[in-house]
Amino acid sequence: MTQQYPPQQQYPPPWGQPQGWPAPQGQPNVGWNRSQQAFGQVAWPQQPGGFQQPGGFQQQPWGYQQPAGYPQPGQFNQAPRPRSPLSRIVVLLVVLCGLLLAGVVVANALGGGSSNTTPTPQDTWSPPPPDLNPPDLPSPTTYSEATEWLQKNKVYSQNTTIPTACPNLQPIDATSASESELTAHLQELTSCLVRVWKEPLEAAGFELPRPPATVYSQTIQTACGKFDDLENAVYCGADQRIYYGKALPDVFPANLRSTTFLMEMVLAHEFGHAIQYRTGIGIASAAWEQRQSTQAAANVFSRRLEMQADCFAGMWVHAVAESQGLSSGDLNGLSQIAYTIGDDVLSGKTNIDSGHGLGATRQKWFETGLTGTGRIGQCNTYTVPAGQVR
Repeated sequence: MTQQYPPQQQYPPPWGQPQGWPAPQGQPNVGWNRSQQAFGQVAWPQQPGGFQQPGGFQQQPWGYQQPAGYPQPGQFNQAPRPRSPLSRIVVLLVVLCGLLLAGVVVANALGGGSSNTTPTPQDTWSPPPPDLNPPDLPSPTTYSEATEWLQKNKVYSQNTTIPTACPNLQPIDATSASESELTAHLQELTSCLVRVWKEPLEAAGFELPRPPATVYSQTIQTACGKFDDLENAVYCGADQRIYYGKALPDVFPANLRSTTFLMEMVLAHEFGHAIQYRTGIGIASAAWEQRQSTQAAANVFSRRLEMQADCFAGMWVHAVAESQGLSSGDLNGLSQIAYTIGDDVLSGKTNIDSGHGLGATRQKWFETGLTGTGRIGQCNTYTVPAGQVR
């Protein structure tokens, strides 16, 4: 049964409907727009009467079950037995042996022995479950405020932690994995993405609910309309969810489809859009984009949004590369993927003026995140000259 997108409060004037890159008539804006050959577009529902603030879309998750909580330890209520003098001596000897053993363990640890006996704080991190009813996205009320959010956003002063360990995430070959395997992998992937981004966003005063993630192998109905392109990946702003088309690797050249961490990089880009919309950057950028009087001027804002998501993807890969065992060759492969999804490479038109950017420029922004210090402000695409997001 198709669930309808519930009407929400409309933006006050002068806000209109953020259109983003125009999709074919009657179709939602999607992550990989096959008609435009453009990767990573944010999807929004098309509704008459102006843009309506997303939030509250209800739908059952696919393939995810919230893990049960840990059982509480029981309490021993048995009264202690009286001890004889001999038993006290035995207990004393046991305690002394225990102290000696503890001293050996400490000495071994200080001397470089195994540290596997004590879990690290990262090993005990527990991810939040996917949020099926996330809070509304922040939205500016004036264009002046929108500019402030784009150029001087509070999140820019924060840092991601490099390295960050995600022990449960393992690379997967998306070309041969089953839908159930992809679904399970996607849950671990969003958990790891939240692990890297949650702390800096909250330190800047923002919320980061974990987006539910869905793998689809046939047409599905979403708050952003029907998704029937299986070679696709989408962040839908209307329900704050991520969708992954099972056949997406087929979009890439055959020699690149098995690139290590390809699927993870694609989803990290889509999660980058989630970061943008949870920090107000997404709606602020869309508002300025739809105010432009020419398509060329609007394209500049679209490219700033997309290349910032490329940079966020590179920053996440940088954070987890060590724990995932990614080699320099693997990272070079991902950099090549960023080049391959440029508008010029996909269209075959040199210097095309479109909404996502040239391959070399997308590669440059991905590498900015991949090789940087982890400071989120390095991905601020809204203060650089337009030529740097060409």
